[in-house]
Amino acid sequence: MLQAATGKLFTERHNSQVNTLRGVVYTNLDLGSGEAFSSAVGTLNAFDTMTTPHALCYEMKEHIEGTPAAGLIASRMMGAYIDDFADVASFGLRAIFSPDVHLAERLLHQRVRVGESHPSERLSRFYDPSLRVSTQELEAFGEFANQLIGLKRSTYQSVLKAIRSYVAAVHRMSDDLDLAYALLVISIESLAQDFDGYVVVWEEMPDEKRKPIDKALENLEAADAQAVRDSILSTEHLRLGHRFSKFILEYLPADYYSTQADKEKYPIGRREFVAALKSLYGTRSDYVHTLKPLTKEFLHFSGHAETYADDDKLMFTFQGLFRLVRAVIMEFVRRADKIDHEPCAYEYDNPGVLRISWDPSMWVYDPAGLDAETCSRFFEGLVALLSQALNDYPHRRLKNLRPVVEAGFKIKNGLKKSPKAALLAFIYVKHHYLGGEAGESMLKQADVALLNQPGLESLIGQALTGDDTEWLPSVHLDHLNRYYAQCFKPTGIKVPLLVEACMALALVERYRAAGQFQDAQDALAAAVEDFPRLPCMKDVQFDPDTPIRWLDIIYPKRTPGRIPMLECHGL
Repeated sequence: MLQAATGKLFTERHNSQVNTLRGVVYTNLDLGSGEAFSSAVGTLNAFDTMTTPHALCYEMKEHIEGTPAAGLIASRMMGAYIDDFADVASFGLRAIFSPDVHLAERLLHQRVRVGESHPSERLSRFYDPSLRVSTQELEAFGEFANQLIGLKRSTYQSVLKAIRSYVAAVHRMSDDLDLAYALLVISIESLAQDFDGYVVVWEEMPDEKRKPIDKALENLEAADAQAVRDSILSTEHLRLGHRFSKFILEYLPADYYSTQADKEKYPIGRREFVAALKSLYGTRSDYVHTLKPLTKEFLHFSGHAETYADDDKLMFTFQGLFRLVRAVIMEFVRRADKIDHEPCAYEYDNPGVLRISWDPSMWVYDPAGLDAETCSRFFEGLVALLSQALNDYPHRRLKNLRPVVEAGFKIKNGLKKSPKAALLAFIYVKHHYLGGEAGESMLKQADVALLNQPGLESLIGQALTGDDTEWLPSVHLDHLNRYYAQCFKPTGIKVPLLVEACMALALVERYRAAGQFQDAQDALAAAVEDFPRLPCMKDVQFDPDTPIRWLDIIYPKRTPGRIPMLECHGL
């Protein structure tokens, strides 16, 4: 949210509110007693204290889009920003920063286990008890902050993810070195996946894949053979390690082996770098896929040198890898396109904002929202409300749905098969439970015939009303499986768990009615395992001569007849 607070993402940059927010961050960075340090991400002031970790006052200007008005956010408060600032400051100034004093104290004053090295023996600077920052370091951080805030929104978000992974690796140096090493590689990998612009070419395919295919294509025309190769390349996601290495080499600063190396005690050379880079992605993959740890020798002897020869391969040490990752990210930020104003939807990035679905009772009674695109959603919403009403019978009432039904009849004849089936199912279950009023349109025989054809909407509607589909058990099973295959897709229909249980028990009854008793018992056993949250399922006893009345089992409070309806007009 640091970028959003500047106002560069607003639709209109004038008439914004400006709030001054203050918080406290705890750090091992010593600002001294000098003047406050200001940057594009905020201002730091030192308190007059001698304790460690040092407490610094963090102050920022928060811009809020729009003038103060009812229903608008007055402020997101400091909690929306301070964690991001701590990560950016920790990355840019190479120090511990946290708004949590207990975390800072644990990282800086931890007791090392017997036989283990302190993190400062593998990583210089970060874990020093107190760091006196220089004017040059503050100026460099200020320039980096300006560049970071100036990024395009999508680039900024990706860079911030990489920075968070980098800082998480710093923190894990105190308790999980294998994870810390993997997090460092992942931070660069995340940028490479988003911004390397890599396109797989046939010549770069591994020989063991490429040569057999080339052999098989020898007798084809050149154009046909190339079409096959292009089809294969369109789904090829291999050589991630190759892309990773190319990205690092692309964004390695020009002065990495000169000016930047002068600041290191044991800097890496160019030939060493190339050798160490070859094993870096493989080390990450070994840990991610098999949890293969770093060797004890590597952890014991690596120290502050930037490379270590381990098992006949050259590896970046923690010291070398932290410097490499930071340098690549900063160079990427420096080269990336900058933009002064980019209106976009940014509020979801607020850590205090969550997306939730509106309860169907908030929209299902509004006929204005019913059209060809929303028929399935309206049917899904009504099923959810009816399930709630049946489960809490008779204390949950429904409102008048006649206006929605009449709106549905106006568009019914122009609908395609799928939305029409959803609309008919909506009307069917509405009339079943709420009845039809005088003068209200009713389904015609042709509509009922269409609704009775095998389909998801019919399966759901008849399970909820307690009707027998009269389909073959195999047809019922096919559509039940189809329901589960689509229910979590963006355009799929998802009904409450209780309705799903009704559909499962309806299948048991289909098998029983058809005389397939073993299949019925198997289906019942499967239903018990599918719905462990419903104790009533375990109480179902199968009897070949007794119908499975699933509504009585799933909704024991209901009584046959209509659900109570509350007439609410004009709301």
